[in-house]
Amino acid sequence: MNQETRPLDARQRVKQLLLGIQRDLGRYGDLLTMLQRQHLLLATHEVDELTQHNLQQTELMKQIQQQAQQRCQHLGALGLAPDEQGMAKLIARLPEPLRQTMTGQWQQLEASLRQCQQQNDRNGRLLAGQIETLHTLLGQTQEYGQEP
Repeated sequence: MNQETRPLDARQRVKQLLLGIQRDLGRYGDLLTMLQRQHLLLATHEVDELTQHNLQQTELMKQIQQQAQQRCQHLGALGLAPDEQGMAKLIARLPEPLRQTMTGQWQQLEASLRQCQQQNDRNGRLLAGQIETLHTLLGQTQEYGQEP
């Protein structure tokens, strides 16, 4: 049996989890930059650029989602819940200094996720406001999200 088909042992899974977190730190940094750019494009009504931008952002989101699925698979294979509590249990079991490294990176990842969520909410509010303004200009009184 070669290395590619051999199941990962616990040490390899932890290593893959750490590498995945490190990759996601970069991806979430990229996503925040993209979300900020998206806000600018929404605010300036750059429709063509926004369309292209959204395609790139969607591709990045696919990568983030794939990494999250892999993280859940690794946690499950280690006998842990595929969630924040499972990650916390794993980190608590690690020896120092790996525990400290992984704790710091996991906290950075959570902070990056919150920043992206906040920017995404900001973008959503801008878009909702633009839709509401458009409806007002067209003489429609419905609120965003309501059926005509």
